[in-house]
Amino acid sequence: WRSVFRSKQFVFIIGEVQAEFTVHAAIIAKQSKALDALINGSMKEAFARKAVFEDIEEDTFIRFCQFAYTGDYTTPDFIHIPAVELPDIAPPAILDDTDRDEPVGDKLKKPSKSSRLRQSLHDRLYDTETTRTLSAARCGVRQNSDPSEDYTTVFLGHAQLYVFEEKWGIKSLKTLTLFKLHRTLTTFTLYEARRPDIVELLRYAFSNAHTPDLVDDVDDLRSLVMLYTACEVESLVRCPEFLLLIGEGGQLAQDLVQVLMQRIS
Repeated sequence: WRSVFRSKQFVFIIGEVQAEFTVHAAIIAKQSKALDALINGSMKEAFARKAVFEDIEEDTFIRFCQFAYTGDYTTPDFIHIPAVELPDIAPPAILDDTDRDEPVGDKLKKPSKSSRLRQSLHDRLYDTETTRTLSAARCGVRQNSDPSEDYTTVFLGHAQLYVFEEKWGIKSLKTLTLFKLHRTLTTFTLYEARRPDIVELLRYAFSNAHTPDLVDDVDDLRSLVMLYTACEVESLVRCPEFLLLIGEGGQLAQDLVQVLMQRIS
């Protein structure tokens, strides 16, 4: 840490409002080869000790800096919206022994395709590879508990940080963002009023401006969000915003069909 705090400072100009953030060059440079080249290479930014990131929001850059200095970042806050309806509680399914193989006489009943699909969502592992796993409450993931809690900012906060990581190749941050988003989704209660929160996450994740279509692979953010969507499709189809988004077609609709085929094939 001595070399970090004694390193030269570097200025980042962030977002449309051109907010200035001054950081220790060494702590940012060590996050990836691309950032190291930006700060210590032969580009004009390295000589000016300044870089402009117009395509990132201030909150996202702050979370990145928090991660760079501490190895973790604080989960974005939800927005409280006064409820205008009775709670439509659809708690996340927790698969127990009754959801798995059930005895029928001397044989075992095969689990349903939908339960296997949901189990595959819960079984996804994102190894954070650090002591973060030993102190989960430090910057932990909060489960929603009321229809008035709009989680759009929570979902997009993780997704935006993931997109920033993909651009600059920060692998450890990628793992952490997926870990937190996965934990949030698998504990998320999908109230009727909160279905649009998922729609906004889908819209963001499947925008080519954020995660471009891949020819022979599937983006990890898209894969996670789509698997959750397939597990909750019976609820989401009652959301007009979801139907409008699917009606736009494109890669999102194609991927949804492919994942849903796992439930019937």
